[in-house]
Amino acid sequence: MAELESIKGIGPKLKIHLESIGIHDCFELLRRFPSRYEEFHIVPFAEAPDQTRVTLIATVINHPKVQYIRKNLSKVTFDVTADGHPLKVTIFNRPYIKNILSPKVTIVMTGSLDRLKHTFTATTLKLKVNFNNEIQPIYNVDKISDQRFQKLIREALTTYGYLLKDELPKQLREKYRLIDIYTLIEYAHHPSTNQELRQVTRRLKYEELFKFQFRMQYMRLKNKRKKVKEKAYHLDKIKAFIDTLPYELTPGQKQTTNEIIKDIKSPFVMNRLLQGDVGSGKTVVAAISIVAVLYADMQVALMAPTEILAKQHYQTFRQFFASLPFDVYLLHGKLKNKERTAILDEIRSDVPCLVVGTHALFSEDVLYHNLGYVITDEQHRFGVKQREKLRRKGITPDVLYMSATPIPRTLAISIYGDMDISTIKGKPKSRKPVETTLFKESNLDLVYKLMAEELNEGHQLYVVTPLIVESDTLQVKNAQHVYKRLSDYFKTYSVGLLHSKVDDDAKLEVMQLFYHQKIDILVSTTVIEVGVDVPNATMMIIMNAERFGLSQLHQLRGRVGRGDLKGYCLLIYDEASGNPERLNILEQTNNGFIISEEDLKTRGPGEFFGSKQSGVLAFKHADVLEDRDILSLARDDALTILKDKSTYTNSAYQPLYQYLKKTLKKGTFD
Repeated sequence: MAELESIKGIGPKLKIHLESIGIHDCFELLRRFPSRYEEFHIVPFAEAPDQTRVTLIATVINHPKVQYIRKNLSKVTFDVTADGHPLKVTIFNRPYIKNILSPKVTIVMTGSLDRLKHTFTATTLKLKVNFNNEIQPIYNVDKISDQRFQKLIREALTTYGYLLKDELPKQLREKYRLIDIYTLIEYAHHPSTNQELRQVTRRLKYEELFKFQFRMQYMRLKNKRKKVKEKAYHLDKIKAFIDTLPYELTPGQKQTTNEIIKDIKSPFVMNRLLQGDVGSGKTVVAAISIVAVLYADMQVALMAPTEILAKQHYQTFRQFFASLPFDVYLLHGKLKNKERTAILDEIRSDVPCLVVGTHALFSEDVLYHNLGYVITDEQHRFGVKQREKLRRKGITPDVLYMSATPIPRTLAISIYGDMDISTIKGKPKSRKPVETTLFKESNLDLVYKLMAEELNEGHQLYVVTPLIVESDTLQVKNAQHVYKRLSDYFKTYSVGLLHSKVDDDAKLEVMQLFYHQKIDILVSTTVIEVGVDVPNATMMIIMNAERFGLSQLHQLRGRVGRGDLKGYCLLIYDEASGNPERLNILEQTNNGFIISEEDLKTRGPGEFFGSKQSGVLAFKHADVLEDRDILSLARDDALTILKDKSTYTNSAYQPLYQYLKKTLKKGTFD
């Protein structure tokens, strides 16, 4: 039913091509919406703007002349009058126009007008008899013209339009005054007015965000119904552990700890995101929750994206748990066979322990005796399948994802729809705001002077570059060049070098030397973005700051000011490389939530969240930031329907549930 070849104009070759671009039947063809629209609205010459896109009606004066400039480039020129004004028209790569146009023919031309030179550079030409004031869909489908594709859709709509099922329930369409599916297809592919386009946009945005939320909330509610073995932790022992901490928990840490512990105690599986600003104390909150699970005689696995960060966590948790009767193990890909075998034997035993590691945590030979809790740090750097592999090492373990790139809670709830959200508000009183200053690259002498002042005080510095080695295509600073330059300039101080091509053992050795103040200046790429904690480091210098995202810069400066000493961040930018105004917000605020929101605006969700973040990048019509209010409404609507059991059998909601079943069958969601 609704096979592509049943449509006039679709033969075997075209069918194969359509299937190669994801169109397998006529309903998928109908839902292949235009990527944009070209609007052709004729305006009088007197009202036509100069040097911008405009559509004019004109009369041809003479026969067009064709000039072949070089291979694949030709130019057609001819004269016209537009409302009595003479113009010389030029259009490129349309040599066939010579055979269509002749004197006294009336045309409609779209392009750019230059009144001073009396010229018009056209991009589109049509005979007046073939033109209506129109909006033309642009599909950008490879090897098929827009006109031909539109014709195929018209055939499909005429043949199968009566079979269209609206996956958006009538209740929601009426609530928001949205057009139905048939009208949507008609308006989207054959719009006649801007009002129709606005109705198309409203429907497509809401439908896309609603379907996203419907999938996410279904998964969230499904997880909440999964039973787990209740963890009989000991509250008095948790409180005793908290008393051993060298500082008092902040109100934000207390609140998020309670939220997580409540989930751990629950008979249902936890699927929670813990987010907080740089230095808000996420690791301490995670530590308390780990202690609860260990005292319930279960194992915990904590996965980090890099070996250096895994080793940092390993050291941190060993210090945290020094007085507790639990072992902490480090598992990564470079362990010697004997050492690895010993750790795997311990993990297989029935002794509760914490296992910290990288992807090695879910290797086939890693068998846990009783894995009850899985924590993923920097969760956005792992794919859905990687996180799922670790989760499957236990029997419905509780799961906590940690993110050091915070976004406003309302947005987080919508984007991470299949998770509950815990947000740590505020920072420990001991954390002083880092003072941030922008410098032009031409002012490096002043930067060196400020560096020298900190070094003379016995403090240490980070210098971060965007590249490891020199690039033929990018004129930006590289770590090796900066390392040599600083070694020559600060001859009485020790300079270290750290980047991703240094092997992991050497990385750890360099970090240990820096931690123990054997290195004064550490030149690095962004491998020190997270997990590095050196209290004596007071200054972060970032070269070519314009090459980094705002949230990444905020993460980097979070490496300083971690002790009792004041922290400074110097952002060095190349004034010739673009607009430095984007960086000003880092001088104005240390609030990671504000910074990440600005970062989202400037970089867009695709680059901000990274390609591994499931779901977010699927938006074709909506904008996760601009349309956050629609996203929030869609979430509420999805929850209302899913919690109403009568909708499961109501015929009005069956197309929606069929869509959900089809989507989940593809296995594209966590």
